[in-house]
Amino acid sequence: MEYEINPRKINKLTALPSEIREYINEVSGESLKVLFLIFSEDKNSTSSEIATKLDLTISQVEDSLRFWKSKEIILAPKKENAVFSIDKPCASQISTNELKEAMTQNQYVKMLFNQSEQLYARPLKPIERRTLLYIYEFYNLSIDVILMVVDFCIRYNKPPRQLLSICEEMSDDNVNTHEQAEKRIQILTEKYNIESQVRHCFGIYDRKLSLNEKKMIHKWFIEYGFGINMMRLAFNRCVDSIGKLSFQYIDKILSNWRKENVKTPQDLETLEAAKPRDRKPKPKNQPPRKTSYDLNQLLSKSGLFIPN
Repeated sequence: MEYEINPRKINKLTALPSEIREYINEVSGESLKVLFLIFSEDKNSTSSEIATKLDLTISQVEDSLRFWKSKEIILAPKKENAVFSIDKPCASQISTNELKEAMTQNQYVKMLFNQSEQLYARPLKPIERRTLLYIYEFYNLSIDVILMVVDFCIRYNKPPRQLLSICEEMSDDNVNTHEQAEKRIQILTEKYNIESQVRHCFGIYDRKLSLNEKKMIHKWFIEYGFGINMMRLAFNRCVDSIGKLSFQYIDKILSNWRKENVKTPQDLETLEAAKPRDRKPKPKNQPPRKTSYDLNQLLSKSGLFIPN
């Protein structure tokens, strides 16, 4: 596809180091977004602030910072608690020699790689090997649990960074047994299934759901207990009222239905049928309306008359 830059839409240029072209094939989109924000802002932001601005997780931001630090594009400042002062290495820092050494000297790592290749039905990519080794070394998860997450990510076509994020959350929550991991995977499966259904129901095909939108969907599904049929009704009411999709408007509709203890379309029909109509009934035996003129008198002046 041919293209050209539109100078009319460009008011300000942000300079990025030309060295990043060396890593363009291995760097993730999140890491590029983080680096662009760092170079475009006048002052340093915390990992939390960057995550909020870019709609990323803090883990994604910190992994991005570790990557650029490993390439010496950014440096850790001397002051404490600064945004770049991260001691834990990232998966991309693992060298090829370290991978080979782990595979030859650690039977568990070798088993992890072999079982993962069977799940992928192909040889692992370098970034996948580094991610798996990183998870094995830094997160206190059993190989069984890691493989369950690998299988989940394959089924939902999730990239290695998503595998890393899920394993990190499990490690933080001390999820390390087969039973605990099964429950967590079941929750994640329901979450992704309902997100997919909502995207289809709301006609969202050209973009990803934002973090806030995912939180609202999770609230409607888990906390409120609504199924996709009620979300579809709320979506239709939203479009009928304001002519477009608005998650905030749909959230208000569903919150009101929850307060009214409405859980099904039948509950909604019963509720609305019980509400009084806004129309005022016409009074019975209403006397005929009086006009402000005498019709007989008007016709007689015109030479006309009303026959008896």
